[in-house]
Amino acid sequence: MEQIKSSIHPRKGKHLTQKERIMIETMLKNPGRPLEIASYLGRHRRTIEREIKRGEVEHFDTELRKKKAYSSDRAQELHDLNATAKGPELKLGKHHETAVFISEHILVHKRSPDVVAPLLKQEQRPAAVSTKTLYTYIDQGLIPGVSNESLWEKRKRIKRKRRAIKRVKKQHARRTSIEKRPKTVEKREEFGHWELDLIVGGKGTSKPVLMTLVERKTRMLRVRKLSDKTQASVLQALKAIERSMGVGPFRSMFKSITADNGSEFLDVEQMERSGFSKKRRVKLYYAHPYSSWEPGSNENANRMVRRFVAKGDNIGRYTIDRIGEIEKNGLTTILARS
Repeated sequence: MEQIKSSIHPRKGKHLTQKERIMIETMLKNPGRPLEIASYLGRHRRTIEREIKRGEVEHFDTELRKKKAYSSDRAQELHDLNATAKGPELKLGKHHETAVFISEHILVHKRSPDVVAPLLKQEQRPAAVSTKTLYTYIDQGLIPGVSNESLWEKRKRIKRKRRAIKRVKKQHARRTSIEKRPKTVEKREEFGHWELDLIVGGKGTSKPVLMTLVERKTRMLRVRKLSDKTQASVLQALKAIERSMGVGPFRSMFKSITADNGSEFLDVEQMERSGFSKKRRVKLYYAHPYSSWEPGSNENANRMVRRFVAKGDNIGRYTIDRIGEIEKNGLTTILARS
């Protein structure tokens, strides 16, 4: 085919029209190469190449042999279909009930978009969207009553400056530093290594606290209510878990526990010692002083639990059933973000 000079002005940034697609199909039958077609239509060669690939279909020739060819009708159908899917308002605009469903689960049930998006698909809701799209809708203010301030992970936080920490000799000779924690624990290669912390309620309003245990490999979450924030209450809770599981199963499931240097965790001998046998029930590791952030799995889990236990709440009012719901919802949120 001879080079044809285009009489059409270049249309950079504009979509191909149906008329241009018909011209592409006609020129390809002559045959026409993408560069020559692009020159004639005043388009970039890559635009024509992508268009030919997009509109490619298979059909049988007169000898019943499979053959690939460009179809302007097929290409136009795909273009129209993609055009209808653009813009979040076209997905949720006609589905007000879905938008209300999303709003209720985020605002009332304190669930994150990472949890709500899969729920839309599970319940086969119309206009089910991905997690990324749902975050975009929230950014654009398309979900009734929901903004980034409604999402725990997107709230503005003041970044604390990390101050230099002077390492001092451990006060307790028996305490094992997190530095000596095996590599298998650090790399999350083995099940049975947990991190421990407490969540407190409002000052002067809530003496009871929540004890959280998170398994590093699976992110399994356990939440228990303690009567107060003391060594005795922590030991009593560990003993209760050991009693309910049995000495052997407890030792298999809890190979190690990592905690910070809070006063409630300082009695390493009592925490490691089984309440029902002379054997050690678990190995304890401790973060560096003033480095409570080092047990990262538990710190992340506490943020998830805080979605359901606001700061200042009276934890004493939380029932066993309510704590069970928090444990379940917190685990679901953690797994969704893993």
